[in-house]
Amino acid sequence: MMMKGASLAADIKRNLGAIKERVLEKLAAAAVPADTLENARHVLESVVRDVTVAAHGLTKDALHRVKTRLVDIIPSLSPAITRKMVDDAEKEANEERKSEEGEEPRQDDHQLSGKSTFASPASSLFALIKPLSRL
Repeated sequence: MMMKGASLAADIKRNLGAIKERVLEKLAAAAVPADTLENARHVLESVVRDVTVAAHGLTKDALHRVKTRLVDIIPSLSPAITRKMVDDAEKEANEERKSEEGEEPRQDDHQLSGKSTFASPASSLFALIKPLSRL
């Protein structure tokens, strides 16, 4: 499940997007003024974007923690090999998901395990749940 973080964030975005559209339809049917409806649309889009970014960030944080913990518990493998195994597993899981959904893997797809830094807006949640979590 953790290796499918990109699809998790995409699923969240898709589901919340569908909810956003239905809420806007219901507001329009309730004869909400146009400017209020536009404000509601902006709020809903902002929430969808924020939650999607948070899910993406949480997944990146989780993958980083997996890599770090595996390096600690499997000292017989070099850290580079262990990290590559996790990266490869993520890539394979993403490709498998895309083939199941009938999508073609693209070269420009961003891997969650990329080297770019990403500050998760929900990273403070890990400070709260870290003592409870175990690999």
